[in-house]
Amino acid sequence: MNLMGWWRQLFTPAVRVALGLVSLMVTLVLIAEMFTGYPSDRGELVRKHHALVTRTVAQDVARVLSSDASGAAQLPRLLADARAQEPRLLSARVLDNQGQVLGQVGNHQSGWHLETGSSSTLDNIRIPLTVANQRWGEVQFVMQPLYPRTLGGWLHEPLVHWLAFISVVGLLVYSLYLRRVLRHLDPNAAVPERVRTAFDTLTEGVLVLDTVGRVMLANKAFTLVDGEDAKALTGRDATDLRWLVDSLPPEQRNPPPWRQAVQDKAPVLGVPLHVVRPRLPALRLVLNCSPITDNGRVRGCLASFADVTQLQERTEKLRVALEDLGASQKEIERKNEELTLLATRDALTGIFNRRSLMQQAEQRFTEARANGTPLTCIMCDIDHFKSVNDKYGHGGGDQVIQGAARALSRGLRMEDFVGRYGGEEFCVVLPGSTLAQAREVAERLREDIAATLGAALRDHPGVRVTMSFGVSELEAGMADPAALIDLADQALYHSKKNGRNRVTAWRTEDTKTAGAVA
Repeated sequence: MNLMGWWRQLFTPAVRVALGLVSLMVTLVLIAEMFTGYPSDRGELVRKHHALVTRTVAQDVARVLSSDASGAAQLPRLLADARAQEPRLLSARVLDNQGQVLGQVGNHQSGWHLETGSSSTLDNIRIPLTVANQRWGEVQFVMQPLYPRTLGGWLHEPLVHWLAFISVVGLLVYSLYLRRVLRHLDPNAAVPERVRTAFDTLTEGVLVLDTVGRVMLANKAFTLVDGEDAKALTGRDATDLRWLVDSLPPEQRNPPPWRQAVQDKAPVLGVPLHVVRPRLPALRLVLNCSPITDNGRVRGCLASFADVTQLQERTEKLRVALEDLGASQKEIERKNEELTLLATRDALTGIFNRRSLMQQAEQRFTEARANGTPLTCIMCDIDHFKSVNDKYGHGGGDQVIQGAARALSRGLRMEDFVGRYGGEEFCVVLPGSTLAQAREVAERLREDIAATLGAALRDHPGVRVTMSFGVSELEAGMADPAALIDLADQALYHSKKNGRNRVTAWRTEDTKTAGAVA
């Protein structure tokens, strides 16, 4: 048990009430003495005693001085005798009219505080000396102060002894008396044992509070969190449990949920608590407060504390797992995109490869058949590509192929698409374009490529590279896009045969007549 728990065990409710009663009794005694004068006014008694002592000593001094000329020599002995007979006399001094010291006893300078001509006080007293009916001088007395000025002095005061006796005896008597009385008032005794046992069987911590928030009952599960005995908690204000108040969210500390439930006559549910305990694992609790009513009148509050630490930990682990899963899923999607890109795109140029090109062409072919819209195809090939490879190497050839792919891509509409059909040969599909329109597009592409494709050989300025084009259009007898592409390939063949760097548009009847339309 820690020091605080031991202290609370010692100061039980009976002892605390007894201390309050003793304090009240002592206060009443002091107030009664102040207003009634009983016991007798100590200050007045001391004042009269000091006056009697100083007048007697002053008379003895005046008698000695008026007896003969050697009387002044007897003053020190006279003052010393007076001090020995009177314990409250600390020092005394005899002065003549000129201020000359005729006799002194004790350390007079340290205790004398009166200025010349000042009136006497309770502990600094001056008595004038008259010899032969003439003022001769004065006697100064320093008396013990009415109240002590040190702790040791106070400990020897009768009043302190009296109050200490009253306090100790009163505390003992009141504690014994209240212990018997509180048996009838103690909430622990008022709650039936079967009710307490029923609460102790609950796995949730439970507090039963009165309307102002004092603990009437705490079950075993709550004491395991709080660390104190249930009886030590009884009667305490719940806000005195610092760990409980500090665990509340800042916005719900004033008023705390149990007082809010009493004020609003409505439950306050689902309040999260983060309990941080020294040298113990942190806890996650959920606080629910419900008012206890009787015929519409609130009698108290029932506060329950559900331990959700393990649930919170599992939830956190699940959240982390879901985040990891989400990250893995995104990584998988990215990898899939990369795989899709690798599977559908040509590695050298980045445009569609032949497989993806045919899939796209198949889709556009089906749509054109279903909708009755035109569909055209352009097949193109780099002229004298073998000589480019022979002269500039395969690296130069790759640069030319990449340049051709860029030139073809920038010359198309959004709905058009281009793919690498094989080697230095490319295929362009133009949905919705007629043969004449496709021929215009091919011509524009041919001119652009003739003017710019040579620049793809960055290390060999001034080189001119051209391409030949063949154009075909979807016809009624075509069964699949391969037939469309084959027709465009035949047109390309005629462009190559007739001098290259040219566009040839080809129809089925042209194949039959082996003629080309320019």
